[in-house]
Amino acid sequence: MMISLVEPIAFRYDGQRPNNEDFIWPELGKATQQSTLFIVCDGMGGWDKGEVASKLVAETIATYVARHPVGRMDEAYLKEAINVAHQQLVAYITSNQLVNRMGTTMALLHLHEAGVTVATVGDSRVYHIRDGQVRFQTTDHRQVLEMVRDGIITEEQAKTHPWRNRLSRSIAVQSPGADGLPPRPPDRADVTQLTDLQRGDYFFLCTDGVLEQITTDLLTAYLATDQTNADKLAAIVARCEGQTKDNYAGYLIQLANVVAPTPIQERSDHQGRTDEPGFWARLLNTLPALFMLNNGFPQLSTPPNQLT
Repeated sequence: MMISLVEPIAFRYDGQRPNNEDFIWPELGKATQQSTLFIVCDGMGGWDKGEVASKLVAETIATYVARHPVGRMDEAYLKEAINVAHQQLVAYITSNQLVNRMGTTMALLHLHEAGVTVATVGDSRVYHIRDGQVRFQTTDHRQVLEMVRDGIITEEQAKTHPWRNRLSRSIAVQSPGADGLPPRPPDRADVTQLTDLQRGDYFFLCTDGVLEQITTDLLTAYLATDQTNADKLAAIVARCEGQTKDNYAGYLIQLANVVAPTPIQERSDHQGRTDEPGFWARLLNTLPALFMLNNGFPQLSTPPNQLT
């Protein structure tokens, strides 16, 4: 399918933090209607150099995609791209002795001829919204959510649990211990292929700081108004401004048009089948012609120009 975009819009703010550990790709002001790759990363709070980790992972994955273009990203492709980014974190922590551990979340959106690929590690989110309704939403990788799923705690307890911000998956690395074991590999990304796309659909990528103030209901309500996309995003940002403690960043991407490929006409069920009525009769009628092609046409007793 052919997908065209309305001009993508992004934001990235400090919140009430002294430095910003969120990073977006393309960076602010650099996305165009021809952009096909969008990444949002959130450096892990409480770890070292979160601002470096998020930027390094996003830029490395974007570079990998540029150097290894593919029609549609699958799990194997994304696993390799994330592994390359993870190795960049390993290289950084190895060359900076004062850095003991660093990591980031990742939310990725890739538009291609077959639709859209969504991939996430951690709790940065991707939404697919149509006509004010969420059609798809990624699952946050948090330990408390897994504890709720396993029946260890309730959803209400999860809201105030001391581990409520602890990730269950991330792209992270720690300095090797005394045992000299190599760093553990990055956690697996959730990868989803979306093919049901329509003109006007929204994709919204955001870090968890946005979710301090923006619920799913609020998000869909903002996007369902008749305002411009710039005004819709301004309303989201205004809701977070002065209220959100964490950094908050995101991308709003709307599909301007979606053109499905023209289906190739399939052969008839009976075309060329030996059980089709009249198949053998037609074949026998062609045998004399085939014989003449293989053995030459018979000699004429009368020159061709004298035939009447």
